Amino acid sequence: MNKGFFTDVLASRPLLWEAMLRANSRPASASEGFPDASALPGEAAASLLSWLAGRPDAARREQRGQHAAFWDYAEESRRLALLDRETLAALCLVAGVALHAPEIACALRREDVLTLRSGIGEDMYRYALCRGRYQLGSVRRLFAGLHPSLPLAERCALHGSMAPRLVAALWPEELAERFLPSLPPLPGGELPSFSEGEIREIWNALKKLLLKEVAPSWAPCFK
Repeated sequence: MNKGFFTDVLASRPLLWEAMLRANSRPASASEGFPDASALPGEAAASLLSWLAGRPDAARREQRGQHAAFWDYAEESRRLALLDRETLAALCLVAGVALHAPEIACALRREDVLTLRSGIGEDMYRYALCRGRYQLGSVRRLFAGLHPSLPLAERCALHGSMAPRLVAALWPEELAERFLPSLPPLPGGELPSFSEGEIREIWNALKKLLLKEVAPSWAPCFK
């Protein structure tokens, strides 16, 4: 781990430190929430010392059905893995709608509008019309030609679920394995092939949506 990052987190970023502790305290099979950081057992701190010493105790954790601890969140996009399932689900929904907001805004037939409202929800439909179509900009080009035969609401769900998975493709395998089960199911389709630069664009778009539309309270955990 970057020692400067770790020193900064301990000295001045308590919310990020607590999020890292929560993530490393969650059993691999957990499907809801995290324990209160104030009640965490000492094992989380011990596993951090082990990681820093270059001796992660992976075998013992595997026997108990837990992932080996992961602490290297200096690279900012990896902090998506610290989010709870509810926030991740909301981010996927907003991202999918924002990616296709201009198309949603162009739907004029009553039948099409009713289908969209039913598929993405009334709140997300209004978001697409009011703010979503003015966000993300050029990132939309990456998804514009994908799955054209799918109904628009289904494309929103598919591409919204794809976006964080694409970001995770750049992470260490052990972190990606922890993260992917926390995402909403991928409703069909394989991940497209993008360059690292394009994936970074997707990450920046997700970060903006997270902190502006989904969960501004997470801002202290990001630069």
